[in-house]
Amino acid sequence: MNSPNESFYRLELAKGYLTDAESDTKDKRWDKCLGNSQEAIENAGKSILTHFRPAPHTHDIVELLEKLLQNKNVPEEIKRKIRAGLDDFRDMGMDVHIRATYGDEEAQIPPWDLIAEAEGMGGLSKARRTIALAESIYEELNADDSKTETQKDVDT
Repeated sequence: MNSPNESFYRLELAKGYLTDAESDTKDKRWDKCLGNSQEAIENAGKSILTHFRPAPHTHDIVELLEKLLQNKNVPEEIKRKIRAGLDDFRDMGMDVHIRATYGDEEAQIPPWDLIAEAEGMGGLSKARRTIALAESIYEELNADDSKTETQKDVDT
């Protein structure tokens, strides 16, 4: 599905995961903070994507956002915003999801012994920025829809 409703839903998911990640910092659960930050980032990216195409079931969102930059139907201002925020989506996909959920399986180190504060807080910072980006794009694209509807009313 690609629609404002799907974009809104993904944005709400992202915000919920961000709330959880922020709570995890209070208990110094850096593995949970990183895992929830990764989910927040993934859903923020999917919120952006679903304005233009369906979002696949994947944890790796950065390549899909890069492909979106080639889409001629994406307004240039939106492309500029995506380009500016793209680095926050990098290195926050499946590998991070696995580390934060399972730890280092080969070395048999659980995630709570593997993920340090710096990594958890780094993920949280990225999550905050990607959600702000997704909110900005959501508001801009939906404002354009409202303007279009208002203009139609004026024209009739």
